[in-house]
Amino acid sequence: MARRWCERGDLVDFEILDDRTVTARRVPFVSLPAEWSDLQLFQAAELTLRLQCEAVAAGHDLKDASAWNVIFDGGRPVFCDLLSFEPLTDKRWWAAGQFARHFILPLLLSSKRGLPAYKAFQAWRDGVPHDVARRMLGAGRFLTRYWPLVASAPTPAGRPAAVGLAVVSADDIRRFRTGLDQSLGWMLRGVDPRRRLPDPSAWGNYVAERGHYADTDLDVKRDCIARWARNLAPAQVLDLGCNSGEFSRLAAASGARVIAVDLDHGAISRGVADPASQGIDFLVAPLDDLRGGFGWGAAEHAGLPARLLRQADLTMMLALLHHLVLGASIPLAAVAQFAADCTKRWLVVELIAPQDVQIGFIQAQRNRRDPFPTIEEQEAAFMAAGFAVNERQVLPAGNRTLVLLERVA
Repeated sequence: MARRWCERGDLVDFEILDDRTVTARRVPFVSLPAEWSDLQLFQAAELTLRLQCEAVAAGHDLKDASAWNVIFDGGRPVFCDLLSFEPLTDKRWWAAGQFARHFILPLLLSSKRGLPAYKAFQAWRDGVPHDVARRMLGAGRFLTRYWPLVASAPTPAGRPAAVGLAVVSADDIRRFRTGLDQSLGWMLRGVDPRRRLPDPSAWGNYVAERGHYADTDLDVKRDCIARWARNLAPAQVLDLGCNSGEFSRLAAASGARVIAVDLDHGAISRGVADPASQGIDFLVAPLDDLRGGFGWGAAEHAGLPARLLRQADLTMMLALLHHLVLGASIPLAAVAQFAADCTKRWLVVELIAPQDVQIGFIQAQRNRRDPFPTIEEQEAAFMAAGFAVNERQVLPAGNRTLVLLERVA
């Protein structure tokens, strides 16, 4: 069964060397539930429940149903806890409460109360507590299919008393488990985030509504990014401020694996849902407030800055500088240094002239009167961070310049 799962891509490839040693393939980049869109969490839940159903049918049991046991490999969820399976001996699925906390309840609160699931994991590493969900849903919880999960206080072990504890038949564990898995699957389908797409958000419709770009500018920008990606042939690309992944997909088309980061949940949801996004690992994360680690000593799961460190052969920062420098008040030199910390060799950055309409818009939004750096000053900041200019491409409107930089220090 494990070999079949590995061949299917559902379980990370592994080899048992002896009775004390297991080795597994290293996945190039690991994202965390606190960085996933609702759709990614749903995909991880589907995988977890599917493996549990197949394990039960084969006489085995999944001891843990944690979202942290799933990683995304090129945009696809993969189960990685190789030691989480044991023989099936009990009617109760001890991990049912955990499955609810990590998957069903976060997606339910996102749907009903507008709390994105990734924010729930930032608040509660072990998923949404049942009592918190009960209070947030209010009396209306009794009118939904989820009332067994939040109808009453959880047991001391953290499992809702109504899940997995009813006696069906002492002689037929498998039949009881099949019914339980079907019930959890029914609940999970009810919080399928694809029912809510497109996900409304501040930047979710950016690609369709960016009137500050002329069509000729966009055509030149796409051609330039595609050409540089082909010529450089990077194995790993980091797209910072990716929106829904338009340029991430151009990089992926060159054969690269892509990490695509944006703060907008709606935009990331669109990227994840796009069938053309194969090979792209999307993350929801604000670049001006990247989180540290999780778990014991904040080191069990490394924070995003540590995981991005020198991760990419090519890093892209397209239409991003003004959001960080003006919108988030990050010093230009610090932005340039962050880019240098992320990339092994190449950087593509979109430099923006002070007279660009978006600069004026953000300045007016924030009542900023300080001058925005010139294109020459922006370029100089990246050179001071250890880059040299390899190639420039001025977009036809004249206010934006794409620069291909190479690390020299």
